[in-house]
Amino acid sequence: MRLSLTGLMVTLGLTVGVGVLPVQAQFSEGKIGAFVEALRQAAPQTGRRYDGLYSDWQVQPQNIPRWSRACIGRELTPAQFAASSATAREIIACVMRDVLQEEYRASGNSEPLAIRRAAAWWMTGNPNRYNSGDTAIYTQRVLSLYQQQNQSASTRSVPLRSQGQAAPAATGQTTTPTTAYDRYMMAGYEATRRREHSTALLYFKRALDERPNDSYASQAIRNVESYMEENRPKTQGKNASQPTAATPITQQQAVDLINQWLEAKSEIFAPPFNQTQLSRFATGELYASLANPNGLLDWLKNNRAYYRYGVQKVDAVERFAADRDRATIELKITEDRTLYQDGAVNPQHTDFSTKPVRYTLERVDGHWKIADYKTTEGLLLERSILNPTSSNSR
Repeated sequence: MRLSLTGLMVTLGLTVGVGVLPVQAQFSEGKIGAFVEALRQAAPQTGRRYDGLYSDWQVQPQNIPRWSRACIGRELTPAQFAASSATAREIIACVMRDVLQEEYRASGNSEPLAIRRAAAWWMTGNPNRYNSGDTAIYTQRVLSLYQQQNQSASTRSVPLRSQGQAAPAATGQTTTPTTAYDRYMMAGYEATRRREHSTALLYFKRALDERPNDSYASQAIRNVESYMEENRPKTQGKNASQPTAATPITQQQAVDLINQWLEAKSEIFAPPFNQTQLSRFATGELYASLANPNGLLDWLKNNRAYYRYGVQKVDAVERFAADRDRATIELKITEDRTLYQDGAVNPQHTDFSTKPVRYTLERVDGHWKIADYKTTEGLLLERSILNPTSSNSR
């Protein structure tokens, strides 16, 4: 693996024994996730691929097939690895799980030293170089980021802007949001990671409404606004043309978007659980409820379950309203939806009917996406499986 850091280019050629030894209690899954996120934040974050490296972690392509085969049971190409941040995170956590354990023993049971040694292994292939030259600067930065992740997890807050970071980034923690404030902060955090800054700003402002004067929400808003200002196209001269206001989505465009979403659901809610398609169509609370840890896709994978679809069609438009960046469309949808669990049909979450469904759409970086959808009676359709009190009415 190669990482570009302060002008230093190094190559990692070691083979890690993935999944061989159990994890010691000192490194829980939450701490492993915090370390993996620290590695991500310490890697170059410029929004472009670096010298043939893949994903936000900047992984060398020859490692990807071997690691993916060992960790998730199927060999990924570098492009497939880079296409899903969640999959990349899962594989890197699998690889580093054993490295952390080995370096904890080598450090005499010192967690901070184990973190620095593991970071040195990631950067150079030699954990003993944790305090040498540029490597020492890098490993100290990873340790600082790791400690921030653990501190923010303990307070269930979004970390403050770290050195070199333009905006908050996902932590990899699996804490389930328990309040509206937590939910808005996590949704904003996830939107920031996907560089959907307008959406992130909206959610952080909603979080601040829930807790006025909250320092974490205020800092997150400043971070995103700063990043948006830095990346806003500059005009020169008093006669420079001003950008034209975006036009609202039309009713037909909204219907076309919903039809494309209906077609994509068979790939999203069943193997391969295609998160690239999910990112194409979903944003905000919908994306978070599906893709976040403990979301619907995790539930389906963990319970050997999936949805299969038959008839899916838009029968009629009941209501439509749109402004520049947001729209609501209410449709009559006929859908044949069957939930399979452990190879058998789950009748409680299987339905073939026509229902009025209300979709909320948002413009994100120039593209319209679905921010949420549910029936007019409040049923969350596929997501109702996460609510044990919900059921489908036929």
